[in-house]
Amino acid sequence: MNRFFTTLHLLLLSVSAASAFDAPGFVSTIFGSNQVFQHSEPLTIFGWALSPSVSVSVTLTAADGKKSTTTTNSSETAYYGAYYRWDATLPPSPPSFSEYSLTISSETTSQTAEMTNLLFGDVFFCSGQSNMQFSVEGMLGKDDEIAAADDYGGIRMFGVGQPAGQLSGPQQTLPTVALPWTVVNSKTIVTDPGNGDFDQFSAVCYMSGRHIFTDILKSSTPVGLISSNWGGTPVEAWMPEDQLKGQCDGGKARDDKLNLDASSGDDWNPNADHVLYDNMITPFEKLVVKAAIWYQGETNVGYWNYDCFQSLMVESWRKMAGWGDMAFTFVQLAAYDCGGSQALPDFRGVQLKAVDITPNSAMITAADLGDVGSPDGDIHPRNKTEVGRRLSLAIDKLVYNKDLDSAHMGPVVDVDGIRILEDGVSISFRGDTIGGGLHLEEAQVCPNDELCGNAVLSLSGNRGDVVIDDVVVVGNSTIELRKYGVDGSKIVGVSYGWGDFPLLKVFSSYGVPAAPFKAEV
Repeated sequence: MNRFFTTLHLLLLSVSAASAFDAPGFVSTIFGSNQVFQHSEPLTIFGWALSPSVSVSVTLTAADGKKSTTTTNSSETAYYGAYYRWDATLPPSPPSFSEYSLTISSETTSQTAEMTNLLFGDVFFCSGQSNMQFSVEGMLGKDDEIAAADDYGGIRMFGVGQPAGQLSGPQQTLPTVALPWTVVNSKTIVTDPGNGDFDQFSAVCYMSGRHIFTDILKSSTPVGLISSNWGGTPVEAWMPEDQLKGQCDGGKARDDKLNLDASSGDDWNPNADHVLYDNMITPFEKLVVKAAIWYQGETNVGYWNYDCFQSLMVESWRKMAGWGDMAFTFVQLAAYDCGGSQALPDFRGVQLKAVDITPNSAMITAADLGDVGSPDGDIHPRNKTEVGRRLSLAIDKLVYNKDLDSAHMGPVVDVDGIRILEDGVSISFRGDTIGGGLHLEEAQVCPNDELCGNAVLSLSGNRGDVVIDDVVVVGNSTIELRKYGVDGSKIVGVSYGWGDFPLLKVFSSYGVPAAPFKAEV
């Protein structure tokens, strides 16, 4: 949950941040050679001039030599008193692996910029805290993925830097860039082997994009990945200021450390309200993205109304010009030691509720992917490959094949389909979430009883709880818990995986487990 930066890295960030604040470029730093732009959508390029009404010409040249040109003027209003923004919009282009180039020039100021090796495909924005920041360097199976990356030149990636300082209010330019637009290959997805598990490109972002590219799109369309994340940060840091004024009152009181003044200069803190939204989200306002991928929440465990915060965050992101139609996918927190209380399982339940109040959204669970042996702590499980695969299933459903079954969710309990039997309990699952049918898999071994608690299946009765491990699949969509031996206790509820470390064993044919649930009978 902490930041993992070397002193040298922090120094470099400070220099980058200072130069970005002092002199926004002729062309915004969110653009560059090797970039993937969203296909079939208008393309807006922007930057800054040193005076008002400067004429700027932007030309897009296709591989066959065809050109599209537009001309614009810089604004009359200065940006931070000295820089005048210009915006130029070009017509949509189809998906293509043929290389385009962009030339931006101003006869007024004799400035010129050129970008080459540009593609049009689908663009995905990845954000969150440390499990999104966790890099390919630290994940399980990295050697095979690194070796295969030379086949994935149609995937391009961009890393937003973590600024060492900030200016108040939403920014139009990035304080710093960690990784300019880069073609994926075996040398670029891990640029500095051995230099830590949090300092390179996001594993969840990359694995989601790789599975989308190979499994969903069958390598037919380029994929662009943007990674903007910061370990240990709360959801409030990623939301605009106006969304934090009482809309979600009534939940756990926020720690005073998190409710900081974001304009505190040298005392700037990345945990402060709205500061990462202002510095690491809003610079992308005009860039069209297909979907967002979100992995965050560990810092907010205990917020019973986190679903409200996350939904408002998504709503605010979608108000940005290029993000209005984006799909939103997110990860239900993985297993880790949260002290054995009900805070973590209850939080997972709140995350599930967020789907119901957030249009065009999908959740995948990582609750079965606990990793007590992770060298970076069990809160940072290393199986990001499976997280990426499940996220790609969610994006397939939301973006590409809306009529598909909800394969990404795993079996979802039908709360009206829980019945008390003479010698057990019957639980039915929604038919659109089971694929070819339910099956049982061996659950992970419980690291200790305090972590697991009622983490398999538990029946709540008027004489206490009874943990069940005798589960039988009956038909495609139903399981039964037999001979539960509650000695005449009246059964009033059932829970599944409701612990820090869920022992999930009910899976769909897609290889995705039923997410933890709790229901009254």
